[in-house]
Amino acid sequence: MLSSLFLILSTSYVEWYLERHELAAVYPFDTTYSTPADAGAPKLVETTVETPDGATLIVWRAAASAGRPTIVYFPGNAGALKDRAARFAELIDLGFGVVAPAYRGSSGSTGAPEETVLVEDALRIVDTVNGTVVLYGESLGAAVAIQVATMGAGDAVVLEAPFTSLVDLVAAQYPTEDVRDLITQTWDSLSRIGGLRQPLLVIHGEEDRLVPQDMGRSVFAAAGTRDKVFLSVPAQGHAGLWTADVKPELVAFLVRNFDN
Repeated sequence: MLSSLFLILSTSYVEWYLERHELAAVYPFDTTYSTPADAGAPKLVETTVETPDGATLIVWRAAASAGRPTIVYFPGNAGALKDRAARFAELIDLGFGVVAPAYRGSSGSTGAPEETVLVEDALRIVDTVNGTVVLYGESLGAAVAIQVATMGAGDAVVLEAPFTSLVDLVAAQYPTEDVRDLITQTWDSLSRIGGLRQPLLVIHGEEDRLVPQDMGRSVFAAAGTRDKVFLSVPAQGHAGLWTADVKPELVAFLVRNFDN
């Protein structure tokens, strides 16, 4: 999920707000700390990863069953790890491993978020995973997953509601405002995804008002891999994409590529 903060700002304040509070707008993370058990996901174990600059990252983990990949799950910028606990539990019950990092400033992780360091953190976490790895990115996490994947990490990629770039996203919400020069956290996925070679699944709601589906289709079309599937979810917006129809398609993608 991507925060709807931009949607509730009056256009007359967009430039003023971004100039002073861009990082808060892009990364309005939930700092609430919960253990996996507190969140109802007792099969996950909380671990930590220390970064060279002194941040401590919370990471929830569960091992994969034999022959199944581990899903490294990069969340959107809304909510916390606890809000994805049900998803993680479903994946674990299907035999998939789960590694779910909390971004800096989210879910108990320390440090301050910024595009470059979030990508560095993501690469560091992927390096801790043995075996086959699927990069799963949700909204903002899709932008993280794309950067990591095009750097050569991961064996497959799943993107949920990806946007072309943060600049494009703000422009789509505020077409009368020109704030390009104020945005430093560009998350320009469209210019990077041509370098993606891993199998790709893109999931996007037809009624997404926050990240228009056209953006997801543009990201999909620009992806360099030939092994790619676009899954349009009828009657769904930015959230709620894990429907009864989507889950079998996701599992089929993972099984087709990696189940031994």
